[in-house]
Amino acid sequence: MRLNLIGKPAIIMDDGTLVRVPGHQPWAVLARLVLADRPLARRQIAGELFSDADDPLGALRWCLAALRKALGPRTLRGDPIDLNLPEGTVVDVRSIDRAGFDLDEPAEFLQGVEPSSGAEFSTWLLVAREQIAGRLHQHLRRAAVEALARGNADLAMHQAERAIRLSPLDESGHILLVKALAMAGKSDAALAHIGATEAQFEAAVGERPSRALRLAARKTVGDPPKGISETAIIDSLVKSGTAAVSAGAVDAGLDCLRQASAKAEAIGDHYLIARTFLELGSALVHAIRGFDDEGSIMLRHAADIAVEAGCSGIAAAALRELGYVEALAGRRPAADIHLKHAFDHADNDDDALAGIHAMMGFNFVDWGQHHLGLSHFEKAIDRARSCGNQRREIWALGIGGWGQLRAGRADIAEDWLTRCTAMCDDMRWLAFRPWPQALLVEARLRQGRVENSAAATLDASLALSVQLGDPCWEAATARAKALLHEDRGELGDASDWLVHARSRLCSVTDLYAALLIEILSDELRLFRKRRKTDEASLTARELVVLAARTHADAYLEDAVTLLHGPN
Repeated sequence: MRLNLIGKPAIIMDDGTLVRVPGHQPWAVLARLVLADRPLARRQIAGELFSDADDPLGALRWCLAALRKALGPRTLRGDPIDLNLPEGTVVDVRSIDRAGFDLDEPAEFLQGVEPSSGAEFSTWLLVAREQIAGRLHQHLRRAAVEALARGNADLAMHQAERAIRLSPLDESGHILLVKALAMAGKSDAALAHIGATEAQFEAAVGERPSRALRLAARKTVGDPPKGISETAIIDSLVKSGTAAVSAGAVDAGLDCLRQASAKAEAIGDHYLIARTFLELGSALVHAIRGFDDEGSIMLRHAADIAVEAGCSGIAAAALRELGYVEALAGRRPAADIHLKHAFDHADNDDDALAGIHAMMGFNFVDWGQHHLGLSHFEKAIDRARSCGNQRREIWALGIGGWGQLRAGRADIAEDWLTRCTAMCDDMRWLAFRPWPQALLVEARLRQGRVENSAAATLDASLALSVQLGDPCWEAATARAKALLHEDRGELGDASDWLVHARSRLCSVTDLYAALLIEILSDELRLFRKRRKTDEASLTARELVVLAARTHADAYLEDAVTLLHGPN
C-alpha cells in the first residue's frame, strides 16, 4: 500500500482503492508515530492529543482501532506502540530524500487536518509542517539544479514552478525558473516572470528581490582572437577571471569565467568544461552575495562532467562546494549527500580531504551533531597542515572555533580562534579576519573575562566588514557587540545591536542560516530578561519555524519549550 501524509492524507492500496479513515484525530496519531524516531508510549500520545478528553487513553484506543482497520490487524500494537506497517508500504514523508521521489503537487503536511489537541501537539505539528516543507523545497530545488546542469530546460521549469508554488517568497525558485526559461530560449517569458516576481515581492515584503534574479537571464558571449588556440584562450580567461575575483574585481572576473565556460562548451572538451564551470560556480558562491543558485547550477554541471571524464579532483571540489551551499542555507541532508559523494572522488588527496572534512564539520556542527562535526574539523586541520594549505587551515580553525563555542567549549574555541587570527595576520587574509575576531569576544565572555580593548577591536572589525561588503561578517561582529553590551548590563543597546545584526544578515538571500538562528536565540533571551513577553513569544515562534526548516536540532527543543513556557 501507499501511505500519503503530504497533502490530503490517504491510504491507497495496490489496486488504487482508497481506504477510508474517519476524522482528523486518527491521522494525527498516525503522523505522530510515522515521524517519531522510536516507538512512543501510549500515555505520551494520549497526553499530547487528548489531554482534554474524559478518557485520553480510551480516545487513543479508538483511533488505533480505526487505523488498524485501514492498515491491517497487526499494525499499531503494544506499548510503546509498534507501527509495524505491512512490508512494502511506501510512506511519502519517509521517501523525500530518496532518488526517484516525486510528488504530483507539493502540498502541506496533513493538509486539512486540524485536530483538537493541546499546545504540545499543535507545536509539534507546526514544526513537522515546516520541516517537511523545507525538505520538499530542498528536493525540488536540487531536481531543478540537476536538470539545468544537464541542459533539460523543460524539466527544470517544471521543478522550479513547483518549488515556487511551495514557497512563493523564496527567491531561489524564481531564479531557477528564470534560468530555465532563458535556457529554453524563452527570453520574453523570463523577463515577464522577473517583472511579476519583483512586483510580488514589493507587495508582500516591501522590497524587490536581489539583482541575482534579473541577472539570471543574462548571457555572455565572447569571440576568440585569431591565431591563438581555444585551449590557451580558455586557460588565460580562467586565470584572469580567478585573479580578478581574488583582487575584488568581481564583475570583470565573472565575465572572464563565463566566457571561458562558454568557449569550453563550444569546443566540447570535458576537462575544460568541468574546470571552467567549477571556477565559475565557486566564484558565484563565494565572491558575490545572492548568486548561490546560479553557482549551484554551474557546480552541478562541473561535477557531472568531471565524473564522466574521470577528473576526480574537479568532481570532489565541485561536490564539496555544492555541500557548502546547502549547509550554509541549512539544507543539511542535501549537504551531507553532496559531501559524502565528494569523499568518493577525493582519492586520498590531503588538500581535497582537508576541504571536504571542513565542510562536513561545518554541516554537522550546525546540525547539532557537535562531536561528529568537531572530529571532522580536527581532521581538516591535520590534512591542511600535511599539505601546507594555510588558507584551508585558517578556515577550519575559524569555523571550527564557532563549532567549539556551540559545543560549550569556550576555552578550546579561544585557542583555535587565536591561532586563526594570527594566521590571518601572517597571510594578510584580511577578508576572513572579522569572523574569528567577533567569535573571540564571545569565547572570552563565556569564560567570564574580556579585554578592555574588545569594543575597539569590534569597531575595527565592523568597519572592515562594511568595507568588504560582507553582510555575514557585519552581522557576526554586530552580534558580538550585542553580547558585550549584555555582559555590561546594557540590555537596550544589546537589543539594538542584535536588530542591526539581523538586518544586515537578512539583506542577502544566501544568508548563513545558523548565524540567524543564533541571533534569534539571543533576541529571545534578551526579551525574556527585559520581560517583554509579547516580543518573546513572537521571536520564539519565529525561532521554532526557522530551526525546523534548517535542521537546527540543538535549538529546536529549547525553542519549542520557550514557545509555551513562562515568559
